[in-house]
Amino acid sequence: MYSPDNRFSRFMKVVTGILFLATWGIAGVTAVRSAANQDAGQSAPPAAAPAAPKPVDLPDGDGKAIATEYCQDCHRLTNLTKAHKNLDDWKDTLHTMIDRGARLPDDKIDSLAKYLVANFGPKTDAPPAGGSTPAPASSPDASTPGTSAPAKAAVVELPDGDGKAIATENCQACHKLTNLTKAHKSLDDWKDTVQLMIDRGANVPADKVDILVQYLAKNFGPKDASAPAPSN
Repeated sequence: MYSPDNRFSRFMKVVTGILFLATWGIAGVTAVRSAANQDAGQSAPPAAAPAAPKPVDLPDGDGKAIATEYCQDCHRLTNLTKAHKNLDDWKDTLHTMIDRGARLPDDKIDSLAKYLVANFGPKTDAPPAGGSTPAPASSPDASTPGTSAPAKAAVVELPDGDGKAIATENCQACHKLTNLTKAHKSLDDWKDTVQLMIDRGANVPADKVDILVQYLAKNFGPKDASAPAPSN
């Protein structure tokens, strides 16, 4: 038989053993987790921050400051550098931007358009590989078979009517006549357009405005055949 003291002594030994094993088990789990976290940190270096977009430096010129100040209000300057437009197309683009809310002053439109076409005009043929510049080609004539003159832009012939001379004289002072022929506007829309052009400096006499509007609406009205024809 065991005395109470012996039983208590054995009980304490068992408890001490359990506590010892539990302590070492917790320490082992902690060590494993620490090593795993360290390995994960070493195998996954911090991601590099994305590179900032390279700022666009426009070519020097009288219109550089205008383009830098106004054009990038709504879009990136790469919209300019990637474009290749002639003078009329650049003017049309600027007027479109103004119609959409661009704050470009009227007295800076011409300077900006000239700057844009000088630096971002139509693409020219690249020189052949090898670095040599080809000699200018002679003008083709009847004595040189197999050559033809470069095609000229088709001349726009407006339909006959009372307003034809007014449109031909005044409208193409600022843009191509194809701006008229490609449009399909109602009488009220043509009135607004003509008035807008006058506000921008178009030299249309006041007594010819209504004649011009009627002519434009008659020949370049809405495509919908059901739209009422303007009165003459």
